[in-house]
Amino acid sequence: MKARKLLPLLLVSILTSCSTDYSDRIFAFDTYININIASKTQEVVGNVKDIIKRFDILSDNYLERTENNVYTINHTSEPVEIDEALGDLLMVSQHVSNEGAKYFSMFTGSLSKKWKESLAKGEVLSNEVIQEELEKINNTSLTISLDKKRVQKTGEAEIDLGGIVKGYMLDYVKTYLETVNNLEYYLINAGASSILLGEKKSNDGYYIVGLNDIPNSYIKLKNCFFSASGNLEQGVTIGDVTYSHIVNPFTGSALTQYDTVRVVTETGYLGDTLSTSLMLSSLEEIKKVEKDLNIQVIVSKDNQIVYKSDSLEVYTR
Repeated sequence: MKARKLLPLLLVSILTSCSTDYSDRIFAFDTYININIASKTQEVVGNVKDIIKRFDILSDNYLERTENNVYTINHTSEPVEIDEALGDLLMVSQHVSNEGAKYFSMFTGSLSKKWKESLAKGEVLSNEVIQEELEKINNTSLTISLDKKRVQKTGEAEIDLGGIVKGYMLDYVKTYLETVNNLEYYLINAGASSILLGEKKSNDGYYIVGLNDIPNSYIKLKNCFFSASGNLEQGVTIGDVTYSHIVNPFTGSALTQYDTVRVVTETGYLGDTLSTSLMLSSLEEIKKVEKDLNIQVIVSKDNQIVYKSDSLEVYTR
């Protein structure tokens, strides 16, 4: 992934004094994000929080905020002036399906909302509503200006960037920490589903990441992004069937193939979109994406690993 233009988002500063461990957390994207950084000053932590808050505002599709965001775009058919960072995020979202995330679509916003409303009442969304929402998705498009500062949505489907924005935001954070401040010891845990790992000062630099649905199991990671999608927390069971918060943009279904998919990647936005998309993929499709993109994958169902990359070792306590 190419480096993003960071100047509009944060204060650029190279610091030279001795590093200290700083920890903080912030509530954004409907979860708590834990920040642990060995830096020269606590100002670095503050700048990371500013990046997180910025993308939380820009990607919000539920509330009008202090500046034009996804909510604004969803509620007008007119051109909208936006921050370049949001324009770049939208452009990446348009094309990420070509990078292996076959089942990712940013136009599932209204379909996802309809599923959530229906499941909250203990009901399965009707096929009639699903077909109406699929027609909206198929007839919606987004035009982005060359400078990424102006967009116009055509069609009734709503944009939802929940399956990409945390990973994309972490790409910004990684660039800020490593390129701008030359830091290597850090851990940014964005609600367990999206984690940015630098190095740990002990344990040969590796962090221990538990696999909460696989009893007594964990993996060791450093200098990477770890993304996970699953039904353990957000799944809703009606009868004998568990419905997911992940919806298929082609069929409109809220049924997934697996309980959890975990992905280890070099870029955050790709990890987030792949972990979502692979929840809907066959094992053959998963193996092809794994090979084509040189990523690592763990797929689990019924508290067991049904597939994992040979290069990724799972340990037991």
